[in-house]
Amino acid sequence: MTKQENLIPAVLYVEDDDISREVVILFLKNSFEIDTASDSQEAVKKLSIKKYSSVLLDINLGKGLSGIDLVKRIKKMQGYKNVPIIAVTAYALREDEKKIMSAGCTHYITKPFTKVSLLNLVDKAISESRH
Repeated sequence: MTKQENLIPAVLYVEDDDISREVVILFLKNSFEIDTASDSQEAVKKLSIKKYSSVLLDINLGKGLSGIDLVKRIKKMQGYKNVPIIAVTAYALREDEKKIMSAGCTHYITKPFTKVSLLNLVDKAISESRH
């Protein structure tokens, strides 16, 4: 095992809603190193400083870039071309999912979600990206 594989995977959650950020922190804190950003500008800054194993991304960010625009920007950042980006959204229609996935997200989960479903999806996304 390499040194990198021994580390707890780091996940960045980009979400403009304080309560949603707190819920995801509670859900993931025992399995992943979790950082948060409240907007696209803060997310880009954190992504440029630290390497994350996955990004959880609210699609409807209040100010700045939309989640869709942020996905495209992340994919262009050095070291993030193949990092899983999980859309976390209230948009539940099939057309919404297709649009979000075609923008570059690798996975998709709709709000509200359970702790187990989120943990399983993040774990699956990171595992798939390592193979």
